[in-house]
Amino acid sequence: MRSTTFLLCLATLTFATLTAKADDQPKLEILPKSSVITKAIGLSLALTCKPNVQNPSLITQLEWRDPKNRKIDTNTDSSSPYVQQLTSEPGAVLIFTKLTEDQAGDYTCSAKYANTEAIEATIKVDTIIDITWVDAPESQFPVLGKDYRIRCEVQAKPAPIVEWVRNKVAIISSDRYVTDNKGLLIKNVRESDDGLYTCRAVVVSTGNVKERNIKVEVQVPPQLNELKEISIIEGEQASVQCSGSGKPPPEYTWIKEKTRENLATTDRFDVKKNTGLLIINKVEYNDNSVYKCIAENQAGRAETTVKINVLIKPKIFEFINITSPIDTETKIICKAFGRPTPRVSFRKLSLKDAYTIGPQKEDKRIVVEQSNDPAKGETYGILSISRVNRTDDGLYECIAENEVDAAYKNGHITVEFPPTFEKTKHYPPVWTWDNRPGNLSCIAESIPNATIIWRLGGVEIQNSPNMKIINNGPQSNLIVSAYSEKKFFTKYECIAKNRLGDATHFIELKQAVVPGNIQQVTRADLTATTVKFNIVGPPVLHGLPLRAIIVQYQTERERIWDTAMNRTWSIDAPYIVENLVPQETYTFRFAAKNDVGIGHFGAQELITMPRRSVPAEPKILVSNLHENSTRDFVANSPYADHFELRWNVPSDNGDPIDSYLIKYCVSHRVNGEWRDSTAECSTEITQSFEYTHYELNQLSADTTYKIELRAHNAIGTSSPAEIRVKTARGLDTAISNHEGPAISSAMIIGIVVGAVLLILIVVDITCFCVNRAGIIAMLCYRSKSVDEEDPKLGSYKAAPIHPNSLNLPMPVKLAPSDVEEKEPLNTNQNSTQPINYEKRNISVEFDGKQVHTKPVEIGRHSAV
Repeated sequence: MRSTTFLLCLATLTFATLTAKADDQPKLEILPKSSVITKAIGLSLALTCKPNVQNPSLITQLEWRDPKNRKIDTNTDSSSPYVQQLTSEPGAVLIFTKLTEDQAGDYTCSAKYANTEAIEATIKVDTIIDITWVDAPESQFPVLGKDYRIRCEVQAKPAPIVEWVRNKVAIISSDRYVTDNKGLLIKNVRESDDGLYTCRAVVVSTGNVKERNIKVEVQVPPQLNELKEISIIEGEQASVQCSGSGKPPPEYTWIKEKTRENLATTDRFDVKKNTGLLIINKVEYNDNSVYKCIAENQAGRAETTVKINVLIKPKIFEFINITSPIDTETKIICKAFGRPTPRVSFRKLSLKDAYTIGPQKEDKRIVVEQSNDPAKGETYGILSISRVNRTDDGLYECIAENEVDAAYKNGHITVEFPPTFEKTKHYPPVWTWDNRPGNLSCIAESIPNATIIWRLGGVEIQNSPNMKIINNGPQSNLIVSAYSEKKFFTKYECIAKNRLGDATHFIELKQAVVPGNIQQVTRADLTATTVKFNIVGPPVLHGLPLRAIIVQYQTERERIWDTAMNRTWSIDAPYIVENLVPQETYTFRFAAKNDVGIGHFGAQELITMPRRSVPAEPKILVSNLHENSTRDFVANSPYADHFELRWNVPSDNGDPIDSYLIKYCVSHRVNGEWRDSTAECSTEITQSFEYTHYELNQLSADTTYKIELRAHNAIGTSSPAEIRVKTARGLDTAISNHEGPAISSAMIIGIVVGAVLLILIVVDITCFCVNRAGIIAMLCYRSKSVDEEDPKLGSYKAAPIHPNSLNLPMPVKLAPSDVEEKEPLNTNQNSTQPINYEKRNISVEFDGKQVHTKPVEIGRHSAV
């Protein structure tokens, strides 16, 4: 046993000695320490050669050699490896800026030690090709129904193994899926083959692995919907929609078959290539054609055709005015064009309905015919009238209609007829006076216009000092200067002629005089300051009409009418003289006036005005209440709670009215008689004389009121004007008939302001509850400071507030509160038993997340 141990020790000692001697031998070391360095091409590499000797300064001729034993120089400009000497210590670095495949091999570092001994070290550089995607697009588009290879071509050295994964499941070669070095072949592609595929490359020898996610989107060739024949209208804008399906969405092209034009580049056409919409601006008739719609995407192409028919609105290209003598036959022709061929009808503008085809039921003289030429799109309409008369004269409307629109044009039928004086034969005579010339106008109706001559006593009148003819048709004026000579006041003959006949009309010239005397004057009404007359004027049967009635009046003391006061009334106006002096006696005389002048004054009246007195009784204005209405009349108010009283200003009887007095009482009908309730009367209401209306408010619904109205002046009060008014039933009727606002403007403003305030309060409360913000929050927390202690916090009764909503500071421990609570806090929420102590302090801590409270109970009469 001892011998064996001795031998082991001896062997160990010998090995250590040999190792030490080997380490003492001069040599070169290449870093990194490895006999073989494996690097991917394209990467950089640095190999450092250092001497391992006792005296490094004795190292000379330190250099690197390539696999072909060629010295590697220090040129850094080329892509070949180069050598760079270390500056801080002996050594040389072999640098590969970008490894290539042909740079693989053995590289030797050599040197001389003490100029005698040659030393060297060798390292092998082995290059590999990293996994590279040669042809593996990340988005690929197979076509539905066809075979497609998902391309994933990989390059690596050593050669990689390629696997396919979809939805975390490996794809195994099968009838539909075939894998090869170019990719994954999918047979008869389906839409369900859409998805994300993973191409995984693994180099077993190096352990490298790379994945490429490839998005596969199955493309579907375009399919177009069938287009039906359509019609568009000339002159308008039209559109045709070509729609279909495809993946990706196809782009559309429109071709006009007749001319093989691409409409995307043709004037007036606009093609939306993404939607298939064809827009035709200002359609023309030559757009009538067959059009082809083509849809294309990466998966294929589809096309369809559509026939577009251009419709033309009717146009009336001929409708000529005609002229025809009376009692003859006439025709008016209307020609129209359109697609489809239009229908033509006629209507006289003075009639509501158009004429029907054929003879008219109301007038067999009128016949409508039409014919058309579909090839040209033209229609001729003929309106025939036999034995035309003057009623046939006028404007006629030609109406051309088809499925597109209607066209209208007016034409005129002029009926010629001989002169007539039907409209002027009952004109009154012509009057003249004071040597004024008489103007006799003769107007003859005729087509063509008539020529007019004048005759007096069968002799044609020529221009002379007393007579002058102005114009000779169709209107002629004879100016007669009579100079009061009776021979000129007579009938004059007007004769009108045209090529169809003649007519005669007599016009009389008369001498006019002032009106005669007033026939009768009676006094109709009398107050202290006014008088009203009833006046019967002079007869005017054979003279000029009256224009006015004139009164002159003066006091009895005055005798000269030149200084009398005058008043002029128009005929049939109220004959009232105002502003007279009470208890004064006046003399009145009257005269009539016409265009000639004022007649003689007469019909003299002597009237003594009464003394001043209370005003006359006012007259209440109510709809359908007349002056002679009985006191049993009851007016209906459209409102349930108010009534507007209106009246006329009565005569003040010599003293101005200063106010109106109003009173109303509830009135009941008992045994057919009205009885007023004195207990239900209003106080007397005073209304200013400036107003003639007053609104009675706060009335009861469905109630009858008797209203009294008096006028007041300095002398006294007038007799009452009375009326009974019944209010409407209930508020519904009042509201439905109310023409004004139901409530006042102030009330509306108050309601709006109140609503706004209520909304603001609700919003503020919400802000306070959610975010502890708003006016309420400001009032609650404005006296609190984040950095100071609040002695009341320990006795706060409300539920704890989340610290985040209060923006609390870092943890703060508050001192126990010595504030006495009005009622103690109950820590046992479920307990209903009273607590034996009155005073309790609470310590509060905040740890940055929560508020922690700890009650300190103090019994009755205890000291803290």
